[in-house]
Amino acid sequence: MLALAAAIFAGCVWGITPSLYAQASREGGSARANFWKSLGALSVLLLLYLSNFELPSRVAMIYIILNAALGTGIADYSFLKSIAIIGPSRATPIGFTYLIWTAILPSIMIGEPFSAFVLLGAALAFLGIWLISRGSGEWKMRGIVLSLIASIGWTLSPIAAKQALNYVSEVTLATWNSIIVASLYLMLSLPSPRVRGQGKAALGGMIGVGISLPLYFYAVRELGVALASLTTALAPPVSQIASALSGNKLNRNEVIGTILITAGIIIAISI
Repeated sequence: MLALAAAIFAGCVWGITPSLYAQASREGGSARANFWKSLGALSVLLLLYLSNFELPSRVAMIYIILNAALGTGIADYSFLKSIAIIGPSRATPIGFTYLIWTAILPSIMIGEPFSAFVLLGAALAFLGIWLISRGSGEWKMRGIVLSLIASIGWTLSPIAAKQALNYVSEVTLATWNSIIVASLYLMLSLPSPRVRGQGKAALGGMIGVGISLPLYFYAVRELGVALASLTTALAPPVSQIASALSGNKLNRNEVIGTILITAGIIIAISI
């Protein structure tokens, strides 16, 4: 139950923090925003990590690098490029097919138990996200391919994390993940990773990575990749609800989509 609560908390937080990153990106560009996001995360993670220091082994570091490269590196970058080409209403449903793949592939690749109910829940959640993200956009092959690459990255990244957790703690994995990402985006944001407008990115990093990422990794360890990944489907409806609370109205598709996502998660965890 604690692991499930951790996963749900992380999924909900990840529905709120993108607005902080978006505002910071408009101020200083995506590379700078991601650099300050990682610094914000490290301001929390290093305190936890240094209080219980452990140096990853060579094998662990391979999985840590894979986790960072596949998720934050390849998947996130490909998804953002896909949005720029075909729009979020086309890119999001394709990218979020990772919900289906993470219900299937972990049992094949690392021997996790397969659950037909988790797969059913993932299918309902995917349908809900498709409804929420419906809108205008244009189908272009390059954008579709990039979204599929994002989906593959988001599928394989938590599998690599699960393997890394055989050797290191959740905090160690999250800390080294953020160190790798911060180093990458520092180079991309040179000559000057300026501070102006990046406080929101740092705040998002503190909450969305520094606190939520270790909790998500804890859920991956305890619940498995399939169920932990399914809870990330909460991010889109939480984002819509936050928008509604700020004065925007939810349309019918958003309401039905939120219900489907919630139902999918309930089915996956309770049957």
